[in-house]
Parts: sequence; C-alpha cells; structure tokens
Amino acid sequence: MVRTLPLNVLLSLCLALMVSCTVFPSTPAPTPVTTDPDPEFNAAVSQAHATMQTVLRAMLAPDPSYTFVGVKVRFTGPSAYEDIWTEPVDYYNGVFTVELVEGVTVDRGLHPERLVAVPLKEILDWMIVQEDGTLLGGYTIRLAFERMTPEEKEEFLEITGYVMD
Repeated sequence: MVRTLPLNVLLSLCLALMVSCTVFPSTPAPTPVTTDPDPEFNAAVSQAHATMQTVLRAMLAPDPSYTFVGVKVRFTGPSAYEDIWTEPVDYYNGVFTVELVEGVTVDRGLHPERLVAVPLKEILDWMIVQEDGTLLGGYTIRLAFERMTPEEKEEFLEITGYVMD
C-alpha cells in the first residue's frame, strides 16, 4: 500500500524548490568607500571596480603567464588607514578572502600569510602581472606612476620589472 505525503510537506517542498530556482536581479557593485580627497585616486578606484570581472576570471582560470594576481585592500584603524596589496584566494557573495603578503600596522592581528575576509567595497584596486612584466589593472599604481618624475619612473620600472603601456 502506498502512503501519500501530507499536504503541508508537499507544499513546503514545492516552496523550497521555487525559492531555490528564483533568479534574483544582480545587485550593482557596492560603491567603494574612500576617505581620500583626491578625485583622480577615486576615479582610479572606480575604474578598478568597473573592471573587477577581469580579476575574478583570473582567479577562476589563471593564465600560466600570470606571476601575480592581487587586490589592494584598505585596512582602517582608529585614526589611520593603510592600503595593502594582498593575494585573493576566494570570492563569494561580495566578499574576497585574501592572504596578506605583508603585515598591517593599523591592526596588530593582521600579519603576513593570514587569511582575511574583505568586503568588495574595501577593495581599492586589482592587478595582474604577467611573466614579461606586463601590468594589467593596477589603476592606482598607474596614477602614482603618472605623478612620478622621470628619474622616479625609471627607478620604479627597474625595481618592479613592470611594463607600463
């Protein structure tokens, strides 16, 4: 003899199935919060956010020519902030998990190799460095480079090995 499912169980299952299949509209990327009064810096951050899909794709399927994939995070302390390059390990639901490459001085617990969850709004920039030194992204780096003297530019390129287009 076959038992039928109680109606409330059947309705619950149908509701759960419908909710799990519902397509929610994509939410726009959060506006990065910076306390920087420099409009060119803020424009560089906005450009990085507008092209964030590039670094997300690189995380999913890194090209063998990539020697570094990084995101710049703003860590804020009680009276100061630090902008630090980190290595993204994962991204889910608007939050990056990043590995610190260097220590953070505004928070004593943030040391190299530590994994930290960072909301997208706290990401300032992204960059990918290829084997030949080609820099993809790095909008805040490019801004800083534009503002350097010719001597500083030469030294910067020599130290980093970047190829700036």
